[in-house]
Amino acid sequence: MDKKTELARATGRRLTATPSIPIPPPLNVAAVAAAPAPTTAQTPTGWWMYHGGPDHTGFVSDSGLTSANFKSGSSAPQFTTLFTLSLEGPVLSVPAVTDGFVYVGLANSQQAQGGNGGALHKIDIQTGQIVKTFNWDLGTAARDAHSFTGMGSTPAVVNGRVYFGAFNGQFYCLDQETLQPDWVTDLRNADPAHNQPITNDAGVSAGNPPAVVWSSPVITADGKSLYVGCGEGENPDLFSFVFCLDTATGKVNWIYCTNQFDDAQNNQPNVLPAAVVDASTLPPMFSTSNATPHMGCSVWGAIAYDSELNSIYCCTGNQQPEPNDDWPGVGTAPPPPPYFHPELPSKGYSNGILSLDAGTGEFKAFYQVPRDSNYRPSDIDIDNGGAPVLFTLNGTKVVSFACKNGSCFVLDATTLEWINQRQMLPLRNDGTRIETVDAHPDPNDTTINPHLSNEFSDAVPNENFSGVFNTGALYPGSEDNPQTISPRIFFGMGGPNYHSQHPGIDHESTPFMRAIDLSSATLADAWPTDTGDPPLYQHTSSTDPTTGQTVGMYASAGESGLSSPAVVNDVVFCSTSKISIYAFDVRDGTLLWNDDLGMQTDGYNGGYGYCLGPAIWKNYVVAGALVFGREGGGVLRIYGLPQSTK
Repeated sequence: MDKKTELARATGRRLTATPSIPIPPPLNVAAVAAAPAPTTAQTPTGWWMYHGGPDHTGFVSDSGLTSANFKSGSSAPQFTTLFTLSLEGPVLSVPAVTDGFVYVGLANSQQAQGGNGGALHKIDIQTGQIVKTFNWDLGTAARDAHSFTGMGSTPAVVNGRVYFGAFNGQFYCLDQETLQPDWVTDLRNADPAHNQPITNDAGVSAGNPPAVVWSSPVITADGKSLYVGCGEGENPDLFSFVFCLDTATGKVNWIYCTNQFDDAQNNQPNVLPAAVVDASTLPPMFSTSNATPHMGCSVWGAIAYDSELNSIYCCTGNQQPEPNDDWPGVGTAPPPPPYFHPELPSKGYSNGILSLDAGTGEFKAFYQVPRDSNYRPSDIDIDNGGAPVLFTLNGTKVVSFACKNGSCFVLDATTLEWINQRQMLPLRNDGTRIETVDAHPDPNDTTINPHLSNEFSDAVPNENFSGVFNTGALYPGSEDNPQTISPRIFFGMGGPNYHSQHPGIDHESTPFMRAIDLSSATLADAWPTDTGDPPLYQHTSSTDPTTGQTVGMYASAGESGLSSPAVVNDVVFCSTSKISIYAFDVRDGTLLWNDDLGMQTDGYNGGYGYCLGPAIWKNYVVAGALVFGREGGGVLRIYGLPQSTK
């Protein structure tokens, strides 16, 4: 992704006009780059937006960090913990790191009235000190579906401004130096001053969740426009939208509704559901539709942007209502066929990826994940919650993403035509499914973690909690004679563990991160595996010399790779629901280092807790966490090389 310049403390003064941002083109994995040599510095610096830049590759090459910094006995400086900050609220998003500062949001802030609000901290990465904080207090305003009131997105920090959306439906632009608001645009309620005509609040008074912003913003190459999604797929009455905003003023440039109005034709930009606008005050650039659209289809993750194709890419969630919402349950035995209504193909722009013209919002293409990509035929609620990743593969601009059903996809970025796919959840050597992976208990069964046959799970429609909830991280390939490292992409595996019926990962068979060889015709594993059934990665765990316990993959029950991995030179980082962070060698998966930020709660299948990150800038790595059992619930840890080596 966008690679970085010398360390410089930005003045952050307010700009009267937004200058161009020099953003390099997406990575070309066919162009072999020797690791770990740094690339020429670019601006803006560091992990300045989600996954490092608008193409969301999660790859950093201008750092001095390499695998040598994690090997005992090496002459290279050793990677270590520099600072640990206890925060007054949980961290539920990957921080941004740029210009020597960390920008991290809180999902709930104890400083707000009743803990009902949020905060964004600016932290000096070289001292570990909080230098500025922006707070918002919601009073008794509605929370999101998970009772969060702050933010769950990664800020974009550029041109002296900090941009982010929050769970109150507001989109903020702050001065980078002071963290005082330059402008705030309401994406939930009509905001005429910012050319925003939508009031999207249906069903909220009945107790359904309100429209929120989980999506991290992405910014165009000229710095003039940003894109963000706003909706709520758990409320069947709410609509979902992609907004294009002017970065200088917060005014709406265009809006695209991701709820398809008519199966026979694609939506047009600025055509809005009549139910969410006041026709008497509607600006002339907008029009309305009285059609009954396909609901759900929210954009949960960050939107990707490609300047060469002038396109944005939005992964979408499931439809509403789900086809099996009224499914009665089966008791203890599979019902006679037909068992259920298959989730796929689903209606409208659900369970797929949508491409729009970045300038106008015009529809370009849509791809929906196919039924054969499900781990089980009974998989439902298979949102694509991560962000797309853009790069060039074998001379073709491609976009890759992964789904909660466990599959990853590679598509032509121009047309969204299928190129390749791989089911990343493990199978037996004979190709059959594993009983304990993506198990589907009867929703009415109160048994904790029941053991179920494949026949039973295949007959019960249920959410796949075992797949992918994050964004892939790209390693573009290197040529280190005598060793050659092929291009590869890494996805965290597994879901949350706070459900009583089954954990989010079958840790004995499923790695919490999958390494995919992009040069393979079958998207085979990039790391060596053993001869077991199913085969497991050979080098991804080790024995902790201080405790004698095995750490790493396949070692801890319920340990899922919920957050997005990140790659720096020849090292890939992954954080987990154990509230731990790991470093692996990109070559063969050798576990190089690990650290625990806290402990998840005790629970039926491992409990509740997250580690969000990593974010990388220069020789620093930053991760935040949601940790229950401690005051505030939030931890931020800054890692790197010893200060004397900076």
